[in-house]
Amino acid sequence: MGAVHDDTSELKDEDLVSQTLLGNHEAYGFLVLKYSKAVRSVCLARLGNAQDLDDLVQDCFVRAWNGLKRLKEHSHYSHYLRRIARNICIDQLRKRGQEQLSLDEIELDPTDNSPAPGEAAVEEDDRLPRLRQAVGGLPEALREAIFMFYFENLSLKQMSEQLEITEASVSQRLGRARQRMRERLDKGSRKR
Repeated sequence: MGAVHDDTSELKDEDLVSQTLLGNHEAYGFLVLKYSKAVRSVCLARLGNAQDLDDLVQDCFVRAWNGLKRLKEHSHYSHYLRRIARNICIDQLRKRGQEQLSLDEIELDPTDNSPAPGEAAVEEDDRLPRLRQAVGGLPEALREAIFMFYFENLSLKQMSEQLEITEASVSQRLGRARQRMRERLDKGSRKR
């Protein structure tokens, strides 16, 4: 690994994992740099404004490091890491006494100034809380699809691999989720 790389996306996960397992700690540092933002996004999408976000992200990478020897396909490190992040979030929700995620307190990453999924770049009014409520009211499988696609920015192919279903099934879940959200949002806007 020797030289420091400015662009960690050029480095292949399987090479970095193999180097890490051979004792090269710098290689794991590259994995942390490469996936820190993705892990933050997973945690923010699932937990909202987590006061201990940095601790959760660090915990995710520590757990991934500790279990790295058990990872059979080194090229699947990103799937492995995202699964750990999701499990950490589930554990955190249980500690809070929440079985299901309430999206009322979700904050997008403060370093990201882009609008929320489905939101136009206009003054914030009550649309964002309604959007959060619509997502929060979805069944787990549909909510998972929304999180993965909009918050984790995964492609249909990546979602298919992680959920172990076909891309067509992923597309159907996203379609159903969008339709249910539209219905909830339409219902909410008629009440106003």
